[in-house]
Amino acid sequence: MQLQIGTTLRRTARLIRNDRDFLRAARRMPKPVPWDWAEPRLIPLLAGPRNDTPGEELVRAPSRLGPVLMFGIDLGGHFPLVDRSVAERWETSPGQLLETSLANLRRRAAAVGQGSVATWVRSGRIVRVLRRPVGFASSLLLLSEELERLFGRADQVFGAPGRHTLVSFPADMPSGSIAEIHTDIEVDELMPLFLLPFVWVDRELLWSDTTFDEDDEDDEDRVAARYE
Repeated sequence: MQLQIGTTLRRTARLIRNDRDFLRAARRMPKPVPWDWAEPRLIPLLAGPRNDTPGEELVRAPSRLGPVLMFGIDLGGHFPLVDRSVAERWETSPGQLLETSLANLRRRAAAVGQGSVATWVRSGRIVRVLRRPVGFASSLLLLSEELERLFGRADQVFGAPGRHTLVSFPADMPSGSIAEIHTDIEVDELMPLFLLPFVWVDRELLWSDTTFDEDDEDDEDRVAARYE
């Protein structure tokens, strides 16, 4: 019980610091935010659990990968989110926001080196973890070419426990171990996403509720068949 209380207190302190840093960054934005200022800072973000407040409907768009996206203005890892009233003032559609933010994401991702991928050990198993670009590493799931550059071509399972973190699990890791490690990392995230895993098979990324056994010849076909 004491350990749980300590973990909760540490997480609460991190949330308070994060909120304070967000407000400090937001004060530096021009008001109202002009499109020319926001355009190069727009980033697509995987949407986590959120209930819009009345009168503040966020702009969302489906991704080709599957998960719904939101759009944030990058203030050094802090992200005011674009709502419908702001998009209307900019006279931009969700499709235009998606196109612009993806172009920015590609530019930012290109600056992330392979040395940014770290090795972690959890529950006696090795996983690889990326926390760059700061604040939106999980968005790199939208760029298959960058995943391959950073993590290689081999079949693997990706997890996005939070907006800040992207995790690669070996393809032959038991699904129970993947779930345990993913949850262990997720509970420590400032912005948990609660998303199902992503499976990288034959250099293609699929959003799936299952993993596969590389020794089972039928497994890869079964995973791929879900998306035909």
